[in-house]
Amino acid sequence: HFDTDVSYVKNTGHGFQLFETSPANHSYNATSAGISEVDNIGGSKGYSFIGGAKFNFYQVHWHSPSENTVDGTSFPLEAHFVHQLDDKALHGGYHRLAVIGLLYELDNSACNAVLDKFWNTFPTAKGVAPYTGAALDLNAKLSAELLGGYYHWYGSLTTPPCTEGVSWNLLKRRQKVCQQQLDHIKTALGTTQKGINFNNRVPMPLNHRIVTETDPGATKQPVNAAPLESSGKWLYANKGETKANASVQESTWGGLCKTGHEQSPINVVTASTQKVVGQKPIITHMSTRASYVKNTGHGFQVFETSPKGHKYNNSDAKYISVDDASGSAKGYSKINGEKFNFYQVHWHTPSENTIDGKSFPLEAHFVHQLDDAALHGTYHRLAVIGLLYELGTDDECNEFLDKFWNTFPTLKGVTEYTGDDFDMNTKLTAELSHGYYHWYGSLTTPPCTEGVSWNLLKKTEKVCQQQVDRLKAALAATQDGIGFNNRVTMPLNHRIVTNPQKDCHKIHAASAFQHMPLSGFSIILLAAQLAFNLV
Repeated sequence: HFDTDVSYVKNTGHGFQLFETSPANHSYNATSAGISEVDNIGGSKGYSFIGGAKFNFYQVHWHSPSENTVDGTSFPLEAHFVHQLDDKALHGGYHRLAVIGLLYELDNSACNAVLDKFWNTFPTAKGVAPYTGAALDLNAKLSAELLGGYYHWYGSLTTPPCTEGVSWNLLKRRQKVCQQQLDHIKTALGTTQKGINFNNRVPMPLNHRIVTETDPGATKQPVNAAPLESSGKWLYANKGETKANASVQESTWGGLCKTGHEQSPINVVTASTQKVVGQKPIITHMSTRASYVKNTGHGFQVFETSPKGHKYNNSDAKYISVDDASGSAKGYSKINGEKFNFYQVHWHTPSENTIDGKSFPLEAHFVHQLDDAALHGTYHRLAVIGLLYELGTDDECNEFLDKFWNTFPTLKGVTEYTGDDFDMNTKLTAELSHGYYHWYGSLTTPPCTEGVSWNLLKKTEKVCQQQVDRLKAALAATQDGIGFNNRVTMPLNHRIVTNPQKDCHKIHAASAFQHMPLSGFSIILLAAQLAFNLV
């Protein structure tokens, strides 16, 4: 549902582009000195529904030759329609991006009529040029191509900083392009890149990822990779230290943990949060029974970091196995309108996130991942609901934790759980009714993958010292005497923390799980009158 007018075209120095990589519209402005500029005029440029979520359209640009290949075949031209999830907390960052890719085949019998409307207006040198040509409806054009299906996977930006977690959607149907049109972009690239007349990154290894095929007749089912595991020994502090050591964490964690700019945890400065209205409510619908509890070696955890349910099995060498009897799902939460499958909950002491500089004795992380088979086996599109605990008296031990807390083994491993069921929906619904803070960050343990949707509840719960000490003793037993498992807070940098207002977080929970059929990953572009007019 693109809806914007074009008043200029742009040579970025690395290719041809329409519109800016921004949620706002821009317009052409020729100053009295003859200098061409673009002005931010606000408003949106339309959107696409991708996987059921609303992604705002930002810009479209072209690569020659194609960057993606199909069965080893390269194509002379590829267009990338770049979007970002409709969430104010993402503005200014490169997370939650989605790209619709369109390939072109060479055909000299006729040039591409759509490109011909504006292609020759692109300047050969870096800069912008005014556009006053005919209108173009890209909604209808892309809708026709989408009917042929597409390939879907998660990858990265194809130019620095190569941010990962991008939802890629490559159309199967192709368009035609003539040599004359190719020569125009190649000439421009040669002019701005010291004679280098192409702008394609080479294909990267697929590694553990999967590509799903989506069209009405697709029969191939994705084969899910095993969950990733961190490699190498990483530490919270040196032996004998009594609190988290930032330098030790930086030196032993490495990678993105050291170089990332959108890392977690953070200190939430409440006075600096931005109030937002209209954000969709968080709805929890978790449904699973615990048959065991787990000491990971770095803390207490219930359930596995996996879309599948697991059960205790004392005949198995690892004491757990996939619970085929009850199906694979453990329930889900709706977060900002998207369905995230619930994976696991674990605890940190002291808290990792802080509020106005205040730390808490305990923090729970309810870990989810977007409901998309192409994500299985990766750490992308994660979401966390965080719950903080304040220290109470000896008579204020947390009743919810008391159901299973003393069952956790002191050493790394699992222990069978045969206690009462616990209803996480009711518990979280009560806390969510008081609101939460929202931002995008990272995992708080290696590999520190970024792009995680963080949602920290404002309402805290009580925990007693006895319960905190139980976790500390287990941590010390598995971490060479280090009785804590918190990462130090990270700089906020360019990010913003939003504060959804009360009328925006009406929370609901279901008491019984209903299996929802996994519909095909769908992209819907709604054509509208005067949509995406190029005038």
